[in-house]
Amino acid sequence: MKYTAVIFDRDGVLTDFDLRAASAYFESLLPLSVPELFGRWQQWGVQVGFPGSPAEETLFWQGFWQQVAAELTLSPAILAELQQVDYTRFVRAFPDARVALLAVRQQGLKTGVLSNFSLASLAESLTAVGLADLVDEACAATVIGSAKPAAAAYLAICQALHVQPHECLFFDDEEPCVLGARQVGMTAYLVDRRRPTHDLAAGVVCDLMAVPHLLSSTPQHINT
Repeated sequence: MKYTAVIFDRDGVLTDFDLRAASAYFESLLPLSVPELFGRWQQWGVQVGFPGSPAEETLFWQGFWQQVAAELTLSPAILAELQQVDYTRFVRAFPDARVALLAVRQQGLKTGVLSNFSLASLAESLTAVGLADLVDEACAATVIGSAKPAAAAYLAICQALHVQPHECLFFDDEEPCVLGARQVGMTAYLVDRRRPTHDLAAGVVCDLMAVPHLLSSTPQHINT
């Protein structure tokens, strides 16, 4: 049967995080590397809970930066600057992301983003990288209360798009998440950007330039 929706993971599939730019910015303000900062951020989320709404996210960041400032004895000026940081400035869309989303639109299909993102601002991050206008629904784990590869996560995006799992084409860069999609009935492909070529029979693509071809061809059995 033909697809009615195409669903993408965000990180590693549609977007990448510019670690070099983030390092240049934060290491000019903090005696921490970005990985160290990310570790503290994860610990803070475990301690206080990751935000499930934009309002909660604002409070989450305020509390996090205040905690960091207290631990590192940062000046009020640095704290004030950190409080204004928008992480989406370091998120970059892959060149093929918009091409793939446009191909989906041209086929008249619905588009969704399903991410295990730990913040509530998934839609805002897509706006920042210029992709939001081509996305019908964006579901982040912290908002829907379930993360891939749990079946509930895939069913949540299907419900948001008003489609059934077997009507969906799905792309993710993590194998367990791809397998989870297949288990609920989706046709799913692993995105491995390290590969030089696609291996469609094995359910692997090297980039999203495969999307137009997959949409124009009959859904095929994937060797797993």
